[in-house]
Amino acid sequence: MTHAKPEAMEPGAQARREARQREEAVAHVILLRHGEPDWYPGGRAVAVDDAGLSARGRAQARCAAVALGKERVDAIYVSPLRRARETAAPLAETLGITPVTVPGLAEISIEGVTGLSQRDVDHYFLEATRRPLVEHWEGWPRSESFRDFHTRVCDALDGVLARHGMIPVREHDFTVWEQPKRSDTIVIVAHGGTNAVLITHLLDVPPVPWEWVRFESELAAYSILQARPLGQRGCIWSLIDFNEVEHLRAADLR
Repeated sequence: MTHAKPEAMEPGAQARREARQREEAVAHVILLRHGEPDWYPGGRAVAVDDAGLSARGRAQARCAAVALGKERVDAIYVSPLRRARETAAPLAETLGITPVTVPGLAEISIEGVTGLSQRDVDHYFLEATRRPLVEHWEGWPRSESFRDFHTRVCDALDGVLARHGMIPVREHDFTVWEQPKRSDTIVIVAHGGTNAVLITHLLDVPPVPWEWVRFESELAAYSILQARPLGQRGCIWSLIDFNEVEHLRAADLR
């Protein structure tokens, strides 16, 4: 018994209208988290300070390069930390773009785990998450405060977007961005905490000191935001794809 193929269904008026609105975007930001890091290379007893990628992490970076290499990208910005730079490298090679290192995009500094074994690191984070919520504003114990981290990352993003003609302007209770003269797509390769803060900053969402939980991205996953015209002269950011992992799932690297 044969079954007839279902007829193709054309999109309705609402779907077409929403698609047109997405096409009116004046800029795109793609946030890529680094691949799996190797904190204990060669079976070290204690973690290195600036981890590179594991073999799996390097494979994840290559998968991300294949996925994002299909996009029209105008610039790549990267955290100075090794795991982010190594993740950006295959994409940069694919696109023929030299990444720009931005120190402010580094992950929140965690000095409290220096010289600890994996077991002690796990204990450190477990105990830290059990603190009273108000103490989370201080960041991880004996480390950079969340408020300082948030300010650093937001300032870094504002500087990056200013290079592309986008300046934030406070209008009443809202933040709008000046529309750029050209529609650029930029890729930022950074970290779970950094990228979560970037998302909340672009969406004009008040911060909480556990952004990496509220907007959790998997290793080597990416999210896409687009700037859409709104109001009389500005634009606002819309999150159109979050924690995209299909490229990892297809390669059995998730």
